[in-house]
Amino acid sequence: MPRRLGPVVAVVLLVGLGGWVYFSEYRKEDKGKDQEAKDRPVAFKRPDLKSIKLRNEHGEFTLEKSGEAWAITAPLAADTDKDAVESLLTVLDVGRIERRIGEEKDLKTYGLDPPRALVTLGLTSTPAAVTLALGDNNPVGGSYFALLPGGKEVAVVSAGLGDLEKKDLASLRDKSLLSLDPWKVKRLKIERGKETVLLEKPADGWKLQQPVEAPADGPTVTDLLSAVERLRATAFEAEHPKAADLRRWGLEPPAARMTILQEGWDVEKTVLVGKTKDGALFARTVGRDPVLSIPKDFWEKVATKVSDLRRKEILGVGQYRIDTITASRDGKPAAVFTRQKDGSWALTGSAKGSVKADSMDTFLRLLGSLKALSWDDRPADAARVALARRPALDLTLHEEPEGSTAAKTQHLVFGAPAKGGAIPVRDMAWRPIATLASGSLAGIDGQIDGLLKEASEPPKPQPSSSPAPSASPAK
Repeated sequence: MPRRLGPVVAVVLLVGLGGWVYFSEYRKEDKGKDQEAKDRPVAFKRPDLKSIKLRNEHGEFTLEKSGEAWAITAPLAADTDKDAVESLLTVLDVGRIERRIGEEKDLKTYGLDPPRALVTLGLTSTPAAVTLALGDNNPVGGSYFALLPGGKEVAVVSAGLGDLEKKDLASLRDKSLLSLDPWKVKRLKIERGKETVLLEKPADGWKLQQPVEAPADGPTVTDLLSAVERLRATAFEAEHPKAADLRRWGLEPPAARMTILQEGWDVEKTVLVGKTKDGALFARTVGRDPVLSIPKDFWEKVATKVSDLRRKEILGVGQYRIDTITASRDGKPAAVFTRQKDGSWALTGSAKGSVKADSMDTFLRLLGSLKALSWDDRPADAARVALARRPALDLTLHEEPEGSTAAKTQHLVFGAPAKGGAIPVRDMAWRPIATLASGSLAGIDGQIDGLLKEASEPPKPQPSSSPAPSASPAK
């Protein structure tokens, strides 16, 4: 029986066609990469970079890479601005040759003798450095003349490479005072003159420890720390200042000292702030020599009042996480409100019944809106005892746990209106007595009366869901 060669030939042809397509596309890809390399004034791969040396009218600067981090090593040792280095690498990465002019003997015609900027790349893959010289701006198209690596061929390169002429030491170095994460800071100390403000952040939030022990306002503290994190130098005044210079800039002694401890840090870090008579601000990070000029408006953050750093809201638990409220007025038996799974609230204790979720939400919003007008931070023992012994309103609020966060309880006692109608109130976890606006207690009492009344009313009958009986047919 003769062999059928058709299927075999078809398979061979199919494999051959596939191979031809693969190698054709592979060669196209290689050609594309080769063409891209030819179009780049300096061809390099970022992982291969180990150093960058830049020279222009502003000076000569050397950057070296250690791991993934870049640092300035000349003319001085300093940290780099990550964004500035990324901008420099991007300029070199995306720069393209727009037109090749060829070898030229008269380089002065193109501003290349001497060049306006010279960038030299050190590569790990080769001992030979790669150098690109940048000359005058090309009158057509905003591009620049350049002398390509090798020092023979002149070309017109893309306009972005003109940034190499503008880079200076100040633009490349790190201008921050401290690198920190405001959300991870757990201790902040501000010393300004004779006043010391100490804030600490345990698991349940920011607290003032000095000059008074009290709950702190978390958003205000975070905003202050964010201002430190965002703070950037406007100029570098001196690399190695003398004692006379420090006195002149208000840094010896400093107008303020800010000491910060963050999670993961082994030691605290301190920033000194100096202020001159004309309001100019200077700063120095302890452990670093340079003195920096900083924006004048930063002093507003440094000088934040203690009254603005402390929490003004009386409610110290999560308004929408409260699951039990115990309220006693004038020493009478307490009413206990407990949230149910369906959102309603059960009333037990001095009265029994049920309260709608909307009604309790209104009451909780009222409690959440209460703010202290002032504080007596060192009340007499007699005043504290009198307020706790027979308060006009004794309120205990329990917060349900959330995830790994433990449940919290807050105990508040409200006194009768004082002269002028002001209401004293104390969180029993703290010594200070706060003052509320007149009418605050009456508002809370009115809300509680409304809740008790609602709970005492019998539930309204629900309309029957069964169908109405049909009418009898007429005889």
